[in-house]
Amino acid sequence: MVNATDIENHKKLTSTVVPLAPRSETGQIIHTAIIFSVLIAVWSALRLYAKRMRGTPLQIEDGLFYISVVAFYGMIVALFLALYLGAIGYHMDQLEKKHVARLTQSVLAIQGLYGLAMCASKWSILWMLKRIFAVRSFQLVTWAIIVVQAAWMIMTVLIGLLICRPIQKNWDPTVSGQCGNQIAGYTAVSVYNVIVDVVMCILPIPMIYNLQVKKPYKAALLGIFGIGVVTVVFSILRLVSLRSVDFNDFAFTVPDVIIWTYAETGVVLLVACSPLLRPIFDKVFRPFLSITRSKSERPSHGGSIDYLTSGNGPSQQPKIKSKRRSGFVTVGDSEESLELGDVGERGRTHTNIVSGHDAREVGPRRSRDRDRDRRAGSADNGFRMGIVVEKEVSQTVNLVNS
Repeated sequence: MVNATDIENHKKLTSTVVPLAPRSETGQIIHTAIIFSVLIAVWSALRLYAKRMRGTPLQIEDGLFYISVVAFYGMIVALFLALYLGAIGYHMDQLEKKHVARLTQSVLAIQGLYGLAMCASKWSILWMLKRIFAVRSFQLVTWAIIVVQAAWMIMTVLIGLLICRPIQKNWDPTVSGQCGNQIAGYTAVSVYNVIVDVVMCILPIPMIYNLQVKKPYKAALLGIFGIGVVTVVFSILRLVSLRSVDFNDFAFTVPDVIIWTYAETGVVLLVACSPLLRPIFDKVFRPFLSITRSKSERPSHGGSIDYLTSGNGPSQQPKIKSKRRSGFVTVGDSEESLELGDVGERGRTHTNIVSGHDAREVGPRRSRDRDRDRRAGSADNGFRMGIVVEKEVSQTVNLVNS
C-alpha cells in the first residue's frame, strides 16, 4: 500500500498497475471526471428530447456536438489509463520506463481528443449561430472563426507530437534527441484558445442588439448566448495552471492542468447544449410562470398596443420609422422563443415577430397576400402579428387573424 510518505521518500513503483497516488489532487481529478461525465450524459439526452419535442430533425450542429461528446468520453478512458498505468501524481524518479511510456502516450491521446472535443463543440455552436443569424456579413465572420478553430486543433495535436524529436522521445527519455520549450508551446495553444473563446462570446451581441424585440426578451437572449463567458473563465484558469507544470517532474506537477482541462472541456459541451434545452425548461417552469405571464401580457388601456383591436373591421397598419435592421426572427410557442431564419437576397431584410396560437414563420408578403390579410375577419380568438423591416427603413405592423 502506497502512502504519502512513500511519495515524499520517492519510493520506486514496480507493479504495472499502480494504486492512485495518495494526494488530494488525484481525488479532485476523479471527482471532476465523474461530475462532468454525468452532466454531459444528461445534457446530451435532454438535447435529443428537446429536438423530439419540437419535431425537428438532427442537423449539422447536432452531429458535431455528439462527435465532441464521444471525444470527451475518450478523454475519460485515457485519463484512467494515465492514472493507473502512467502513475499520475507520483514523482518521475519513482516510475519505471514502462510507466513513463504509458503516461506520455495517455497524455498525448488526451491532448488529441481534447483538441477534437473542443473544436467539434465550438463548431457546433458556430454552426448554430450561422443558421440562426442568416446575415451575409455575420456568416462570413463565422466561417472565418470556424477555419481559425480548425487551425487551433491542428496546432494542438502537432505541438503534442512534434515538440520532441524524434516522436519516441515523448515517452522514452533515453532516446537521443531533444525537446523544444514545452511550456511556451502549450501556453501558446492556450492563449490562442482564450482569444477564440472571447471572439465567440462577442460574435452574437451585435445581432441580438439589433433585434426589434422587447428589452426583457433581448436581455434573455444575451443571457443565453452570454453563458459562453463561463468557457472563457475556465480557459483562463487552465492557462494559469500551466505555469505550475515542471516537465522534469511531469507526473507529479500535471494534476492541476488535468483538472482544468477536463473542467474546461465539460463546460464547453454544456454551453454548446444549453441554448437548445429551452423547450424543456419551458415545460418544467411554465406552470409556475403562467400566472405572472398572463398578467404581464394583458393589454392596458391607452398602452402601446391599443391598435391591436379585436373588432370586426380590417386591421390597422401604422408606419413606424426606424433604423435598418438585419436578420429574421420568429417568436414561437412562447414570446421569448427566438429563432432566426434566412435573410432574403438583393439586400432585403425582414424581421418578423409572430405570436399567438398558430405561430409560424412569415416570409416576404406579396401584395395579394396583404390584401387578403386586410380582408380577414377576427372571429377566432388567436391572432398573428407580423413585423416586416424592409430596406426602405420602415416597419409595417400587420395584425391578422389566424
